[in-house]
Amino acid sequence: MKTSVVLLCSFLLIALSTSSGQPDAKARVTKSEISSLAQAIQDEIYDYEYEGHFFPEGGPVGDAISSATVRVPLYVDPKIRNGQGRTIYKLMPHGEVIRYFHVQRDGTVRLEGDPQLGFPASQPSRKTVYLRDDDLARMKLDWVKSAFDIDLSPSSERVQDAVRRQKQRNDGFSAWEFTRSKKAPKKPQ
Repeated sequence: MKTSVVLLCSFLLIALSTSSGQPDAKARVTKSEISSLAQAIQDEIYDYEYEGHFFPEGGPVGDAISSATVRVPLYVDPKIRNGQGRTIYKLMPHGEVIRYFHVQRDGTVRLEGDPQLGFPASQPSRKTVYLRDDDLARMKLDWVKSAFDIDLSPSSERVQDAVRRQKQRNDGFSAWEFTRSKKAPKKPQ
């Protein structure tokens, strides 16, 4: 009997010590992760050239747009599960979306869902119009609220930095570069 108790305690200690090396299944999102998330969202917006679809509060106001920035609210699920989280924000021209994201080992964030598909209801990352209104309201109330800025006329350096980071996140793909490669004149053969 005494031996079985010792063995049971030994197995429990081994199980506890090996599980402590595993990532926390339910961790609280950190400020650093929220900052990396905001960077990933901004980079995607500049890479897809979506900044032209955002407007200062009150709508478009002619030439004032060229030097304006827009502050976009960002709601982040406080629980990160095995490196995966959820966020809600406006991604123009698609409207408000709920996006899944993954925090990589190096701390960078990779967004799930392809903007070119338009965030259909059949995908986990989708427009919030497909969510129940009371669920959406609860999420916005309970989740961590933050924000990020979109420069409506980003410098070419800012765009190129975003393109470079997007390529690192997305296995070498950049929407900005892809668009330009299609527009480039073909060389005669």
